[in-house]
Amino acid sequence: MRLFKPKYKFNPRTLQYEKIGFGFKRILTKFIPIFSLSVFLAAILVFIFMMLYDTPKEVILKAENKFLKQHFKEMNVRLSEGEQLLEELAYRDNYFYRITYNQDTVSLLLRKSGVGGVDRYKHLDGYLSTDIVKKVALKLDQVEKKLNIQSLSYNELYDAVKFYKKELRSLPFIQPIHTDELIRIGSFYGYRTHPIMRIRHMHEGLDLTAPTGTPVYASGDGVVLGVERGRGRRGYGNMIVIDHEVNGITTRYAHLSSINVKEGERVKRGQKIGAVGNTGLSTAPHLHYEIRIDGASVNPLRYMLTPTPEQYNELIKLALFPGTSFD
Repeated sequence: MRLFKPKYKFNPRTLQYEKIGFGFKRILTKFIPIFSLSVFLAAILVFIFMMLYDTPKEVILKAENKFLKQHFKEMNVRLSEGEQLLEELAYRDNYFYRITYNQDTVSLLLRKSGVGGVDRYKHLDGYLSTDIVKKVALKLDQVEKKLNIQSLSYNELYDAVKFYKKELRSLPFIQPIHTDELIRIGSFYGYRTHPIMRIRHMHEGLDLTAPTGTPVYASGDGVVLGVERGRGRRGYGNMIVIDHEVNGITTRYAHLSSINVKEGERVKRGQKIGAVGNTGLSTAPHLHYEIRIDGASVNPLRYMLTPTPEQYNELIKLALFPGTSFD
């Protein structure tokens, strides 16, 4: 079928039919309908193809979207686990660390307060993954805020630790004779029968039994307040008094066989200051150890650290039984 059939026109002058040429207007008139129909059909075919099949670019985008959704879900789970860990840290911070250093607790209302207004994540609207992205963004903001609060809390605790460091180092917590070298506690704090005078009196310290020459250590940081050298068989014999410069606390170490410090000397916790002996009014080698607050004696067991609460309770029970002191 020919697209353009020739046309003829009668010429009255020549009395003949003459062939009409193909002008641009005629060609355009013929071509436009055919072109329009072709475009229309092509558009229908493309639409049907797009409905039935994904383009390579769409395949890549769908795979990427699936990948992102999966990883956003995993991130959301991990952020939830991190948030739970922060909750545990906050609990320990409030009810252990801050109480230990006499700091006010951080209110749960502040720790769990919101992170912004309703339009905070409006810029994330309009995407296939909007919901999961919003959840992760919210979780990130919550974790970040809790981290900031916890960081500020630890900064305060750090300052408190520095402030209390001297006090904590000075408190007479450690046993003045090493556990491996201590034979036993010969006599506890309280009313006891004197081994020589046979009268009931207040025994103002602990008698720690150990061989002569066993090292004696300072139970806390401080300055040597006094050194006494008792040559006879009276009183405390050779004794060291340490001022711990906190809360009026002093400690006494009596009946020593030797003294390794001098008056006015600064000592550190765990430093050897002398050795166990049997000087003064004593019946056997031991260390008589006292803790005093503003000059008044207190039970040293209240300060001495023991490995477990059970062992501490056992010592307290033993201290209740009457007995004879070594001095």
